[in-house]
Amino acid sequence: MSLVRNCFLAIAVLFFLSPGHTSVQPRSPEQFFGHRAGAEKKLIQWDRLIAYLQELSATTDRLKFHHLGESTMGNPLVMAVISSPGNLRELDHYREINRRLFDPRTISDEVQARKLINEGKVFVLVTCSIHSNEIGASQMSVELAHRLVTEKTPQIDAILDGVVFLLVPSLNPDGHIMITDWYNRTVDTPHEDAPLPWLFHPYTGHDNNRDSFMFTQKETRLIGKVLYQDWFPAVWLDLHQMGSAGPRIFVMPAMDPINPNVDPLIYRNAGLLGFSQAAALEREGKNGIIYGDVYTYWWEGAMAWAGLWHNMIGLLTEVASARLAGTIEQELADPQSPRVNTTLPQNGKLLPPPADLNPRVQYPQPWRGGKWSLRDIVDYELIATMGLLESSAGLRSQLLESLYIVGKRQIELGKKGDPYAVIVPAEQADRPTAVKMLQTLEYAGIEVHQAQEPFAADDVVYPSGTYVLLMSQPFRAYLKDMLEPQTYPAAALANSSYSPYDITGWSLGMQMGVETVFVRNPFEARLKRLNRVKLPSGRLSGQGRDYVISHEPNNSTRAVNRLLKLGYYVTWVAHPLSLGRRQYGPGAIVVRGGNDLRPVMRQITEELGIDAVAEDLPELEGLRIQSPRIALYQPWGGNMDEGWTRWLLEQNEFPFVTAHPEDIRAGALDNKFDVIIFPDMSSSEIIYGLTQKNMPEEFRGGIEEPGVRALHHFINQGGTLITLGRSSLLAVEKFGAPYRDALRGLNRETFLCPGSILRISVDNTHPIGYGMPEQASGYFINSMALEPTAPESAAGDSVLVRYPSADILRSGWLHGESYLHGKIGAVEVKLGKGRMILMPLRVQHRAQSHGTFKLLFNSILTSAAEPTAALLTTAAKGLEKP
Repeated sequence: MSLVRNCFLAIAVLFFLSPGHTSVQPRSPEQFFGHRAGAEKKLIQWDRLIAYLQELSATTDRLKFHHLGESTMGNPLVMAVISSPGNLRELDHYREINRRLFDPRTISDEVQARKLINEGKVFVLVTCSIHSNEIGASQMSVELAHRLVTEKTPQIDAILDGVVFLLVPSLNPDGHIMITDWYNRTVDTPHEDAPLPWLFHPYTGHDNNRDSFMFTQKETRLIGKVLYQDWFPAVWLDLHQMGSAGPRIFVMPAMDPINPNVDPLIYRNAGLLGFSQAAALEREGKNGIIYGDVYTYWWEGAMAWAGLWHNMIGLLTEVASARLAGTIEQELADPQSPRVNTTLPQNGKLLPPPADLNPRVQYPQPWRGGKWSLRDIVDYELIATMGLLESSAGLRSQLLESLYIVGKRQIELGKKGDPYAVIVPAEQADRPTAVKMLQTLEYAGIEVHQAQEPFAADDVVYPSGTYVLLMSQPFRAYLKDMLEPQTYPAAALANSSYSPYDITGWSLGMQMGVETVFVRNPFEARLKRLNRVKLPSGRLSGQGRDYVISHEPNNSTRAVNRLLKLGYYVTWVAHPLSLGRRQYGPGAIVVRGGNDLRPVMRQITEELGIDAVAEDLPELEGLRIQSPRIALYQPWGGNMDEGWTRWLLEQNEFPFVTAHPEDIRAGALDNKFDVIIFPDMSSSEIIYGLTQKNMPEEFRGGIEEPGVRALHHFINQGGTLITLGRSSLLAVEKFGAPYRDALRGLNRETFLCPGSILRISVDNTHPIGYGMPEQASGYFINSMALEPTAPESAAGDSVLVRYPSADILRSGWLHGESYLHGKIGAVEVKLGKGRMILMPLRVQHRAQSHGTFKLLFNSILTSAAEPTAALLTTAAKGLEKP
């Protein structure tokens, strides 16, 4: 049937493309899909949505269909470009005008700037449903596209003339497919409204919009190319949904605190366009419209927010959710007895009435309850988006002038200095990660230069090859904000309502363990602009049968995994090692092999950018590393930390299997695995899992008591249990780890650290700390901090990470610092023949905290390690009686 349908569509498209096709009117969504967008219990599937946009492209001269690339799972990520036929014919010309307005360095004077402003068009990007369970926007997109390509009204004509509209119907096609397939499987069954049993993005789930400055995922990189390399939209609206109980829609402006790196004109224009959306909704008789609530301007990690630092007007709307495609019903509010509720009802039960009934400037007509459907979501988003397009067209000249003004200001600020540039030394303890940081900045449109000869800056001489990030570039605000320490505004600290929406610190150099130097004053240097920062090949030197690699680069882990896969003998040396002028700290990696090893090592050094020295070495004291049998626990219902960890393991070439609750319950774990990793989740979530009655039976439950017993046996028999974040309480509560959470019971007024970078002390003489500096930066996001229940009970344990006794905060916000003084961020606890490694510190947070990845990697690789013969001999001598 699918083949027949596709053949028919192909014939239809050929017909529409033939001469005279413009007389054929594009079909409406209802005609094409058989139902209206947002119809009760009807969801448009991804392949059909794409087919519809392709049909519109074939039947109208107002829309061009663009294939941006493939998603993580290989599905098409697409964009519709909608404008007047004349604008689309001259699209490259208008894109070039737009690019030049974004970069005032390409404009000779104010006369030329005014000419470009008068001639240019406002590029408006709207991205839909990055969170796939917030599906209303993608459903709305087809109706919006149809209206724009078929209606002939002064309003539509003005939009098409003044705006080039970039419509991305979903930033997460994989999740769209998962959600619609699951809904169609469960609708009108006892399992309707059951949550998706897995993440709706293969790796990140709901965190996919938290990837906007790290660019780890394919979808982020594809939209980054649209934003910062190809199209440069002046306005970017990201459409979302929120809880069901309160306001019907949030529009801009957001709430305090603002981020001082963003130009004030951006904030003003964001408010202007947000108010235009609110006014459009009010004109249509809609209520429950709020602004300046919940979402702050401080943090740039959430997709369209990142546009603010790129001189774009980044906008967000959040519409109240329904029961996915089903209607939700809420009691009508009684103003005399408001009740608070923020949860979704289960199985169609009535939702308690809204609590916020107070009319005010930011919320003049509160929602009072009633029925709410997917179609309501479509209507609100359609009106708000049309309002944005209409106001963007009406403000065309003003918005383009603002674009030029803000870019010019950023460049002038950079030329003045303080800071003038950021220096990234080419020689780093972890050179590949430094390059990765620069490449990450490049994805966001940042220009990177490299010194062609030595130069001096702020009285320091830097060698040729040094990377230089000049502040005199259009996206200066982004560059500065990404690398400097964040200080959450003191004014916000006095008002608990201004608590951060997400994180407060994100400084990339600190997170990634990369040395960065801010240069205050202007300097002269011969610099070359790099089109693309490339990882330099590592150096292979010396002669001998053995090869030594530093443990410091994260890529050394990839090297070890490759070598183990090929069957080579790998040792981690227990003590510092000197080879000529090369000094290695504890944990130097020694690889032994025959004549065939040198070409393997040459390939590894070239591809991974790490150095290796060949030398004939005796047997050294240390650990022989063997390939461990790894399991990563994945609960049903999805866990974002599991997804990030899975992605990280894959990227670093660890062989592993996914273990579900039933796999743990089955027992005999010691026969299957050397190490089991639990992601950040509560012990109750681990043990009990999903308990909803509407969940299909095969996805209910956690590891339960049989799983607890199986894990206990696994550890006692020599296995390694790694607990990340909150799952460390499983080791405490079920396996007797003699620790407690020192922060438990402290309220937000006493202690709060909602996503900040802290100073940590690391035991880098312990194998888990090999390759780490003694003083490092770690990520803390509402985390635990451990302390022993009694000193004697923890006497045999190894503290791996500890917080210092002063000056802990490096970037973000930390209230109640003294409660962290001397507390533990990671510890190894022995149990029977095995061990538990508790890591409440967020060592792999959202795949961003590269500076602490080694703590996880080393924990895994030591799980199957054995002492070398030399180490055993030394240990035996130590036991001999004098």
